[in-house]
Amino acid sequence: MKKIGLLFVFLAGIGIFCASPLWAGDTCSEEVVTKTVEEAAAMLEAEGETALEKIGKIRFCDDNYLFVNDLKGKTLMHIKSHLIGKVLIGLKDDMGKRFFAEFTQTVKGNQASKNGTDYYNGSGWVKYRWPKPGEKAFSPKVSYVRGCLMGQTNVYVGAGYYE
Repeated sequence: MKKIGLLFVFLAGIGIFCASPLWAGDTCSEEVVTKTVEEAAAMLEAEGETALEKIGKIRFCDDNYLFVNDLKGKTLMHIKSHLIGKVLIGLKDDMGKRFFAEFTQTVKGNQASKNGTDYYNGSGWVKYRWPKPGEKAFSPKVSYVRGCLMGQTNVYVGAGYYE
């Protein structure tokens, strides 16, 4: 009887774990993206540059990922390693929207000070269009970005999903 009880607790735990929105494979929600980005920003503020590798391994809502850029649009961390070190501030979607520039403007919407260092810590959603993985056609996408201080460098963390 004890084994059956333990098996039930184990199976119930798996059910709760798999039902968690962080592991859902269907759709992603604003709440999940916001929570994940906010947690990553807190990691960068607490651990500095060493957190970049950890953040690069985070996946949520099936295969969504995080990215980190500085305020000049230079990519510091991305799932696509060939983008790291590239300045993407001028990148446009198929409608001409410079969404990386808008990410930066969104972050500059609020300013804070920490240990005598002023930095931007604004946050918000940016809508744009981008091809889904494996597709050439552009689709509506929305990303949430949050500014934070990584050591002495003002950066932002972001993640998005297709609408």
